[in-house]
Order: sequence, then C-alpha cells, then structure tokens
Amino acid sequence: MMRISTLAVAALLITGTLATTACGQSQSGGQAAQGSRLSPDSLESLANSGRMKGSAGAPVTIVEISDFQCPYCREFATSTYAQIDSVYVRTGKARILYINLPLTSHRQAFPAAEAAMCAGVQGKFWQMHDRLFATQREWSGQADAGQRFEGFARELQLNLDDWRDCTANDRAAPLIVGDAMQAAEARINGTPMFILNSRNGQRSLSGAVPFADFAREIDALLAAPAAAPGAPAQPPPPAPVQP
Repeated sequence: MMRISTLAVAALLITGTLATTACGQSQSGGQAAQGSRLSPDSLESLANSGRMKGSAGAPVTIVEISDFQCPYCREFATSTYAQIDSVYVRTGKARILYINLPLTSHRQAFPAAEAAMCAGVQGKFWQMHDRLFATQREWSGQADAGQRFEGFARELQLNLDDWRDCTANDRAAPLIVGDAMQAAEARINGTPMFILNSRNGQRSLSGAVPFADFAREIDALLAAPAAAPGAPAQPPPPAPVQP
C-alpha cells in the first residue's frame, strides 16, 4: 500500500479542519441540541477553531497530532510547547493546530480530548490543554477522571452547565473521531507527531523532541525559498507507539 507523504498528511489535516470550520460558520440551519444553546454546527465550529492558536497569516503551521494521556505528549507539552509559543506563535511566525489522536490503549484519552474541545467552545482549549498535561500523572490513573476535568473547567471559570452538556452528550466527539480517522488515513498511529508546513516546504518531527530541533526546522522553513509546485515531500519518520 502506498505511503502517504507528509505533504499529503498536512493538506489532509489542515484542509479538513479548516473546511469543518468554514462549513459550520456558513450554515445557519440546524436545530440546537437539547440542553445546549448552540446548534450542533455552531458548537462544532467553535470547538474546531478553538484548538488553533496563532495568526491565520503565520508563514508556518505546526500540525500537532497528540493524545492527552500519552507520556511523550506530556513531555513535549510541559517542556517544549511554551518555548515554541513564546518564540514563534506569539511573534506571528507560526501557528499551532492540535489534532486529536486518542490511542485506544489510553482509557482516559478520549474523555480528556472532549474536556479540552468543549473548553474550546468557550475559547479556552489551550488553558484546558495546559492543565490536562500538567496533571496527567494524577488523573490518568483514575478509573473515572471526569470529576477532575470538571474541576479544571471550574478553575477556568467556564459556564459549567454548557461544558457539562458538551462533554456528557459527546457534542465534540465528531471532531475527535474525525481527527483520528484522518490520522489513520495518513498512516499515523503513534503520538506525538508534528508536521511543519509552509509555502517554502515542509518538515516533520516525531516524539518529544527538544525545542532546539523545532527551532532548526522552523527557521529553515522561514529562510527557505518557496518550494516548486508539486515538489515531493519526504515521508515522516515513525512516531513512537504508546504501550
């Protein structure tokens, strides 16, 4: 079976995510789900756009394919992400798109993804993202981490009724399942995986790589001449598969 290039992966994930947002924003139809003040289209649109951080005009897009219960993902989130955010995202050089790939071996990964995506409906995906990864060792061993996630929602001053409705009724689940299906189509089965995409070319990284590696690859994309249309991309290295 043909292996999909990183260029195809990035196009698949970025285009699919942005298309979902555009569709949700352009359609005014659809009835609000019972218990929710938002229509399903509007809720999914807000959840989808909430996991994108940075300027839409940034020259580099970092596609992060991750699992909230993955130890390697936690290592990246707690040791490298803040530096990328400070040096590249906040300066307008890059933006980050978070793609959910909750591995079936991680029992709480899907509920954690729902907690984050539902926080994103209220504009606080990344704040929930930070709390989930910072406390991963505490809640990942719990049979039901839902109460802990609700505590984070309370700390973030979310509208708890709306957040509870979103998580309890799986309002954001279609986006999470869609993420996982797109990753599967792209032959990605491990986390974390990072695809750095720009008009000047593309790079990929896998695992909890240090900031210096990201800086080298991002700076190379920022400095490189524009890639010729149709230029082939190198296939991504395999991401570490979680036990």
